[in-house]
Amino acid sequence: MSKIEEIDLRVKSYLYDTGYRRWSRVHATVNRTWTMTSNIAESLNAVTKEARELSIFDLLEYMRTLLERWTKEKLLKTKGTFTFLGYKSNKELEKNSTLSQKLRVRASTDHIHTVIDGVKRYIVCLESKKCSCGQFQLDELPCPHALAALRHRNETYENYCSPYYTRESLLRTYEIPVNPLPDESKWNMPQHISDEVVNPPTGEKKQPGRPQKERYKTYDELKSKKYKVSCGKCGGEGP
Repeated sequence: MSKIEEIDLRVKSYLYDTGYRRWSRVHATVNRTWTMTSNIAESLNAVTKEARELSIFDLLEYMRTLLERWTKEKLLKTKGTFTFLGYKSNKELEKNSTLSQKLRVRASTDHIHTVIDGVKRYIVCLESKKCSCGQFQLDELPCPHALAALRHRNETYENYCSPYYTRESLLRTYEIPVNPLPDESKWNMPQHISDEVVNPPTGEKKQPGRPQKERYKTYDELKSKKYKVSCGKCGGEGP
């Protein structure tokens, strides 16, 4: 907040008035997970930019085959994972485990531990799966302090991770396939559907020029620095 204050006092006031729960994961009343975005459709728009020039039927078939391929690829990747957690969660846990190696632990009870990180102290309660750093209960994955406490107890981490991060949950996510469609000649089309006449759209006249394909970029994206790479031999610059 102090850094925001240096940029614009109005932004700081706006965030205060809006409430922490609306923009801070720590204070949110629901679990917002690791990803916060207001336009998740952009990831799909990026790969369907050219397909949007197709007819409606061909566009839908393109989307179906795309999801069919993605589901199969994710399923094969998950089947090739042999850790308790999925790939992303396991990498996060490995990072936390590395950070936990330098921490010192002092047990207060069977479940409550004081974890010392340099000059800072953190309180870990394994029974409630909480740490005073906030990361344990927020990510539902053992933070470095919790892993240090678990190592002090000679206990493994499996019972302290959200079940949604496990390999079994990922397998269930992709176990329902996107089924292929039979040839159009084999479709059982109701008569009232085949007899229906679809007229072209009416309304305002089409605007001149090519229609917009790419989304409008934000101010930050337009103003971001573009770094160029220089050749070591000729000194020329490239993108």
